[in-house]
Amino acid sequence: MLKKNIFLFLIFSLVFASVYFFLNKDYKQKGIVQQVENQDNLPGGHFLLTSQDGGMFDSRSSDKIMLLYFGFTYCPDVCPTTLIKMADIIDRLGKDSEKINPIFITVDPERDTVKAISEYIGAFHEDIIGLTGTKSEIDKVAKDWGVYYEKQPIKGVDDYTVNHLDIIFLANSNGDFIDYFPPKIQSVLIVEKIRNIINK
Repeated sequence: MLKKNIFLFLIFSLVFASVYFFLNKDYKQKGIVQQVENQDNLPGGHFLLTSQDGGMFDSRSSDKIMLLYFGFTYCPDVCPTTLIKMADIIDRLGKDSEKINPIFITVDPERDTVKAISEYIGAFHEDIIGLTGTKSEIDKVAKDWGVYYEKQPIKGVDDYTVNHLDIIFLANSNGDFIDYFPPKIQSVLIVEKIRNIINK
């Protein structure tokens, strides 16, 4: 009976934690969406971070528009889904993809080393640029872009996950915000938006 009660308690705790993290993330996500829609303190800015090849990526040095996503390599669901979408966008753009920088920036610099980023990004598309850095460097970029993320311990094990914003940003070569894309938007619509910009 005691084992059953403990098991039920653990299940309840897991469900409660999952609901809490989902609602908290959803609240933060709606906050940035409202901020963008109100044109109030728009996200954006340049950054200098370490790329998956060990070199430095300076967003100021490129004249390409940027497709930005913040996530982490241990992410079980939303990050792989979004990176598959990003790979699909690159393929659909064809030759036009040469005019964009598709970028994945980690929000878990503690675990996401250059090697980890390289292996992870390589599984999705060779043209995606994976970036990592020190915690202070990542904090700065996340703040500039209004990206919420929070380390969350996993109960019962010596491990953690990261609750984070799940939005793709589109920016020009000056690091200025152009648009954002929520998780459920189809890649074909993002491709259309990008083509409208680069073919002006």
